[in-house]
Amino acid sequence: MSYRKKYVYYERFGHKWRQRGYKILKSLRSINLLKMLYIDFFTIFPRIGITFYTKMPPRLEIEPTNYCNLNCRYCPRRESSREKGYMKFDLFQKIIDDASQIGVMGIDLYLLGESLLHPQFVEMVSYIKSKNLKVNVVTNGMLFSIEKIEAVLRSGLNIADSITFSMYGYSKEVNERLMRGVDHDKVLKNIHNFLKLREKCKGKGPSIEVIFYTVPENENEKEQFVKYWREIVDCVIICKISKSFANLKKGKNTTMPRRKNCWILWNRMTILWNGDVTFCGCDIDGDYVLGNLKEQSIKEIWNSEQLLSIKKLHDKKQFHKIPLCSKCDI
Repeated sequence: MSYRKKYVYYERFGHKWRQRGYKILKSLRSINLLKMLYIDFFTIFPRIGITFYTKMPPRLEIEPTNYCNLNCRYCPRRESSREKGYMKFDLFQKIIDDASQIGVMGIDLYLLGESLLHPQFVEMVSYIKSKNLKVNVVTNGMLFSIEKIEAVLRSGLNIADSITFSMYGYSKEVNERLMRGVDHDKVLKNIHNFLKLREKCKGKGPSIEVIFYTVPENENEKEQFVKYWREIVDCVIICKISKSFANLKKGKNTTMPRRKNCWILWNRMTILWNGDVTFCGCDIDGDYVLGNLKEQSIKEIWNSEQLLSIKKLHDKKQFHKIPLCSKCDI
């Protein structure tokens, strides 16, 4: 399997349709997933006012932990008052079992923390793949070792899956200034080690991506970042930090009032480490909990009156009635 085809994205939250389509075709396992593929494709249409009320979420965003080994300057995690912890593995298994049975397409294994800090991170990835679900992991890359990379590569990941390394700079100086606590050289070494070890798998293994979050302090390094990484990894993503997300708890939000529906609301379900379900990953304090998957099912919460009422407010463009959404620029 060739990994040399590269794509570069400059639009924030730009859907990677060409690469995404290829990944989906690699991971299709039933006629139900063809239906979910159709649904997932049309989740972009809420932006232009066309909405589809599905019976299950196309994707799940699962938070293994909200602990992190870094203190990034633009991360709102530092402002979160939510209790910290790790998702219990039996709860995680229940969620993945449920997702597999109802036809969820894939799992985003990250949210407000560093997923690799979870002591059973590799087991989580393996369990997702045992149910033939796609998985996407976003990481700061600090916690990989040769042993952990090899374990991840043995977990069943393939080209339909992805490991995305987050960075705030092309240079060591800028990246380490914005990602407080990161060792830039170590992250680069881990990415290159991942690519070398993947080659030994003879085409088996995840797509390796890097994402560069642009802020005023690193804007001048964007072109260098793309020029360097596009010849090394499978995908380079350039994305602007959401002002509303970065300043969520700082009282500095100057974002204009929302005018368009949020596609995320129709595309995924966000699950916090304790099983609480919120309608948006920007809900860093868990103020909008819809239910808990310890006692409830994914389908039950996804079709709840509480979530449906929020979607209907978006349909009616009454964003002002939802404080979290009113000035969000996602």
